[in-house]
Amino acid sequence: MSETIIRARVDALEKLECESIFKSLGLTMSEAVRLFIRQVNTVKGLPFEMKLNATAATEHDRWFREQVESVLAKVNQPGRVSASHEDVGTRLKSKQAALLKKAA
Repeated sequence: MSETIIRARVDALEKLECESIFKSLGLTMSEAVRLFIRQVNTVKGLPFEMKLNATAATEHDRWFREQVESVLAKVNQPGRVSASHEDVGTRLKSKQAALLKKAA
């Protein structure tokens, strides 16, 4: 069997939540994708509904929201210094240029 790589762009938070659900089900992201593809081919359509039971889903949602709130609380602490993506990129390019100049 020859293998191929599948790449997909997805929302970062949705991916994290999905990975967490798969972990609860005992699956990796790759295993879940392979399982999905195999089932699509078998039933010639969208194959199945695989979800946590209501209690586990509620607990997972509670845990996931706690994680997000915890990170947001750290990021929003008074006096915390942050930088925009553009600022970080500009600083990185400046440091790279300095290193290249030093190496020359």
